[in-house]
Amino acid sequence: MIRTNRTKTIGSALVVICTLLIGSAAAQPQPSEIDAVKAANQAFYSAFSARDIAAMQKAWSSGADIQNIGPTSKSVIVGWDKIGKGFEALFATFPELKATMEPEIKIVDAVAWATGIERVQRKDKAGAISSTDNLVTNIFQKQGGRWLMVHHHASRITQ
Repeated sequence: MIRTNRTKTIGSALVVICTLLIGSAAAQPQPSEIDAVKAANQAFYSAFSARDIAAMQKAWSSGADIQNIGPTSKSVIVGWDKIGKGFEALFATFPELKATMEPEIKIVDAVAWATGIERVQRKDKAGAISSTDNLVTNIFQKQGGRWLMVHHHASRITQ
């Protein structure tokens, strides 16, 4: 009797473990989706580094509630009109910009987030070169089969 109960207990535990593993595996995004989010994240940084406002707008959702919080922001910037004007002002201040990020990607359903350290190098009109490292969270939403940015938050890492 003890042996039968132990066998049932082990069998039940194996069923539970297998169910959790299968459920967990099914919940994991496919590598192609992770690659698609990485590409969307890279499109943002490529547009930023090229100072290309049209390409930047293509990386973002057209939703009215999209948000940007830059390292010098004093408040949340909402909507493309304000976000775009902020990037245009930044591009006008710095004729040379380069930003990179090696993201960690997480996906749940139609929402993905990329987190990591953003490294920004810039040269102003006077030729002064500066750089900063920022902790970043980029949030994307899948819309019409494309991953589009709905939120960007960069906070300067202070030493």
